[in-house]
Amino acid sequence: MQSEREAIEAAGGQVVAVGQGTGVEAAQVAAKFGVTFPVLGDPDHHGYRSMDLDRAGWWKLLVEPFLEDPVGGMKNLLKADFRASVNPRSDVRLLSGVAIVDREGHLRFVHRSTKTTDLPAISVLLDALRAIAE
Repeated sequence: MQSEREAIEAAGGQVVAVGQGTGVEAAQVAAKFGVTFPVLGDPDHHGYRSMDLDRAGWWKLLVEPFLEDPVGGMKNLLKADFRASVNPRSDVRLLSGVAIVDREGHLRFVHRSTKTTDLPAISVLLDALRAIAE
């Protein structure tokens, strides 16, 4: 999302990431990857559960991404923070998601990833932001 941040902000959005660790751990990961938007911690996975995000089986987590997209699977593997995966607050099988929440706190868009490489295109997010602004 770092590279799409300007486009998202131009459409009226604000990028905020939520990670599985504490706030301090989330800040450390953000610094490691050069993330300049806010990154919050969710060590008990309350946000993940509230968005009904799925847990991947080992096949879907480790094998399927390489079968469907070997290059993308390898890129994700190279970006993986394996030290964080041994953190007791980290669940490596927990899949991610993208949500858009309006200024009143209502969930207006949600994408629940079905695999590690599954994120919505930036055009989908920008369309959702524009629809909210109308």
